[in-house]
Amino acid sequence: MFFKTSIYRNKKKIFIFGALITILFVRERINVTNRANINSQDHSLDKDFFQRHLWPQQSTEQQLTCKLPRLYLTGHDHIEKYNDCKLKEEFGYLKNSHWYFNKTVISKYIDLECSYRNISRTDDFDLVLSKYEKLHDSQKISHDVIEVNCIESNKIKRNLYNNLHVQIVDRMHLRHKINIESNDQCKPMNILLLSYDSISRVSWFRRLPKTTEYLIKKMKTTILYGHNIIGDGTPACMIPVLTGKKEEELPSTLKSDPNGQYVDQAYPFIWNDLHKKGYMSFHMEDWPQVSAFTYRLRGFSNKTAHHYMRSYQLALWRRVQNAYFANKDDLCIGSIKRNKKALDLVQEFIDMYKTKSNYAAIMHYIENSHDGNERVNYLDHDLKKFLSHNFESGNLNNTALILYSDHGSRFGMDRWSNQGDMEERLPFVSIFLPNSYIRQNSDKFKNLQRNAQQLTTPFDIHETIRELSCTNKPKKKQEIRAISLLNEIPINRTCQSIGLSIHYCVCDQNWEFLNPNEKFSVQSAEYVVAYLNKELSKAEDYCMPLKIKKINYVKQAKIGGDVFYKINFITMPNKAKYEAMVKFDPDEKKLLIKSTDSVSRLDAYGSQSKCLEKFPSSKKLTVDLRKFCLCKPMRKSKA
Repeated sequence: MFFKTSIYRNKKKIFIFGALITILFVRERINVTNRANINSQDHSLDKDFFQRHLWPQQSTEQQLTCKLPRLYLTGHDHIEKYNDCKLKEEFGYLKNSHWYFNKTVISKYIDLECSYRNISRTDDFDLVLSKYEKLHDSQKISHDVIEVNCIESNKIKRNLYNNLHVQIVDRMHLRHKINIESNDQCKPMNILLLSYDSISRVSWFRRLPKTTEYLIKKMKTTILYGHNIIGDGTPACMIPVLTGKKEEELPSTLKSDPNGQYVDQAYPFIWNDLHKKGYMSFHMEDWPQVSAFTYRLRGFSNKTAHHYMRSYQLALWRRVQNAYFANKDDLCIGSIKRNKKALDLVQEFIDMYKTKSNYAAIMHYIENSHDGNERVNYLDHDLKKFLSHNFESGNLNNTALILYSDHGSRFGMDRWSNQGDMEERLPFVSIFLPNSYIRQNSDKFKNLQRNAQQLTTPFDIHETIRELSCTNKPKKKQEIRAISLLNEIPINRTCQSIGLSIHYCVCDQNWEFLNPNEKFSVQSAEYVVAYLNKELSKAEDYCMPLKIKKINYVKQAKIGGDVFYKINFITMPNKAKYEAMVKFDPDEKKLLIKSTDSVSRLDAYGSQSKCLEKFPSSKKLTVDLRKFCLCKPMRKSKA
């Protein structure tokens, strides 16, 4: 009896112990989720609400010209574990161009000695670091970026603190003097152009539910359902938004072109005209190693925004890159998540100039979404808080906010889904206009609502910014490819009429699957690979030729009287996944491929093409081969 009772008691103890462990585990999981505010399933997600607002609401007439696809609220379930910042408390902070110590923290140390140095850029790739100077409380700091270092001033000289600090310094003295004419009917608005990399409309809805709900319910923001990418990658979006032109329509700024210019020397950036209108400007991209104007392009020389945050981002990346690649990065700058710090800088810029001048802030944030959307959920809490603060405080009363992504995910699991090709081509794009503007311009707002259900592109965003900032340029004739969203876009606008490649076009196309093993399918895939190898031969000393490993599918569709084929295949030896669009020429009875832009890579190429960074500029490699090139072994060792 005693033996049985002991067994019962032991089993009971084991059961209780196991239950406690389970409770503690569940509690920790809940705490992690609550801390991060990242899990869309933990937000009371009204799936009917989100699905309803995910779909376009086109008129019959609009559908006849360009029927937009209906995407479904599926996928995007992968969430990376959230980690708190390793540093819990800062030793001090910058405010109003002064340094202040955190008395609570420094009071813990008897022998404390702090110093700082200024950090500034020489160009977009190099920094200048000043000598360290002693740092005192309430000290005037007139530089954008400083590095603060604190040690124990005893014999041990133990390092206690080292961190970057960045601020917005008043630069009103740089503002253009303008003459305001009494008969000028156009009243310029402030412009907030905030973008996040690689987030489709579906992913945005799934991963940023609090932000999405606030935009729709509280701010009555207009979402563009037919906003179509016009090329592959970020520059294909950013250059048209900021200049009104495609990259190939502008002078070369390629690093690989010996005659390439700096982008600010070659490109007609919109802030040049905004400055003439009296605007103060802010421009920031994180991840300087892959940013839009410095990865393939030569970057900026001197003609930048008034507040160009490149020195901060360069210095920051140099600090964190080793931890990032070792998967040990907490995504923080000190005790603050870097995505929040980016918004804090935008906020500081707004607060600096909101009562002094019109302003334009341009931010493109890459880190949480470029390599996959698993960290996008981390943005939700801080982005929604940023929006609610500015909306409810009245900061947006004379401000147009364009909150958007450049394109959807270009590679990874979400891209490989059944609707992944459409998601890549349909990024999240939204436009907020204040009630004061809507009341005075009801017809223009109706146009915006109507245009939201039609085919639009980054060129239209550029024209919209020009109209809202009163920097319109006179045109000899109306361009159908670039129309302000506040004006009526013709109902007959199509991809063909605006010169948009069928490869990227989202207008409804009735695709029919073919047998991937039949002779025509195999020949189609071989034709594409032969074309790629011809392009790779321009760097034949660097890149290995490709060959077909597997054909996943081949589809055909008749579009505008022409027959097109979409081919999904895998190549060797780079083990790459591709999707290509080719056209059938009935006269020549052969396939035609327009350019390498008609081929998308669906997985990350990483460092496979790193050797191209050493390609001599004298050889003028003007075609981008990064997504096709696998460096030859001898080149890998030298890269």
